[in-house]
Amino acid sequence: MKPTVDIERKLRQFMASLSDYPYYQALGDIQQWSELPVTDKALINEKRELFELPYSGKVYESFTSGTTGIPFRCVKTAEERWRLAMALYRHRKKWGLPPKHHMLLMSNRSLSEPHHLDHYVNQLQQQHFHMIQGRASALVSLAQHISQMNAVIPGSLLFVQNWGEPVHASQKQEIERVFRVPLVDYYGLEEIWCIAFSNRAGQLEIDEDSVFVEVLEPGTNKPAADGIYGEIVVTSFLMRSIPYVRYRTGDIGRTRRNEFGARILELFPIRNEQIKLPGREVHSSIFRYLDKFFYELAQNEQIKQFQVVQESYTGFRLLVAGNISEEHSLRTHLEKFLRQSLNAEVNLTIERKEQIPLSPNGKLQSFVSLVKENA
Repeated sequence: MKPTVDIERKLRQFMASLSDYPYYQALGDIQQWSELPVTDKALINEKRELFELPYSGKVYESFTSGTTGIPFRCVKTAEERWRLAMALYRHRKKWGLPPKHHMLLMSNRSLSEPHHLDHYVNQLQQQHFHMIQGRASALVSLAQHISQMNAVIPGSLLFVQNWGEPVHASQKQEIERVFRVPLVDYYGLEEIWCIAFSNRAGQLEIDEDSVFVEVLEPGTNKPAADGIYGEIVVTSFLMRSIPYVRYRTGDIGRTRRNEFGARILELFPIRNEQIKLPGREVHSSIFRYLDKFFYELAQNEQIKQFQVVQESYTGFRLLVAGNISEEHSLRTHLEKFLRQSLNAEVNLTIERKEQIPLSPNGKLQSFVSLVKENA
């Protein structure tokens, strides 16, 4: 999709600021936005000193691998965190969220255990929350638990927000039936936070004040035509400590303008894999809690990619691209994590790979299940 005149002007101004970074200084005189390289976690990890500006104040760290399977350390200054938070709040404000509000933030960790769900239900009874935020699978688990307990929903609740997972129609229906408020969707990255947020029509509306979204033909990096699926790359106008320019999200999608002129993002409809156990399933997003572990491992062991494969109800295999020396310690750590998260005995093996192949949609999923539905 061709950028508007306003966006083109903004991109030219942004390009001028890239001369502050050694990586872009070395590229020479680039005149067109399309001449800028596409970047990703692997490139920034490899040449971090060329991307990261020195900063003397406090920085905040977080860790992610997302859908790429590449561990990554995110850094943000206090000012960047404030700007990112304000950009996200502008979208939530459209759904009625007041400046001073109470939010219940849900974790996916061990949500299959009733006492964790009881904790959230008790929180809802005791506090006047304006919104609940969690991954769709966690929100469904909570909604079902509330129904079973016949618990009361606080009248202060304005909406429920999904993040980090695709929402499916059946999930949306169940969540809205129980909570009796809209379910809104949020698409973003840990690196740059909000990319798109639900509008009143239920569309993911791109935050064009904060980010520039491109859809590229896989393998060519040429712009995909309006309405055609391709690789999503984003540029953050708010992040300066590390520039995320034409940065790979690892997702597939397409964009278009709606009837009001807003730019809409439609993600390729891929259902995340589930960890399958006898009589139940656990969402694979639990592996996000290992992002920091894999990042720290990558610093010492040169781990470039990882993928967990479920081969049977109790058998898991960790595929690792890179060098590992403390294999026993790694296996022990992951087995303990899986046992605690799944409340089941498991067996883990480790297999070293030169490179872990991408899935047909062009992404490396952090988890794959080979367990058949009728196992």
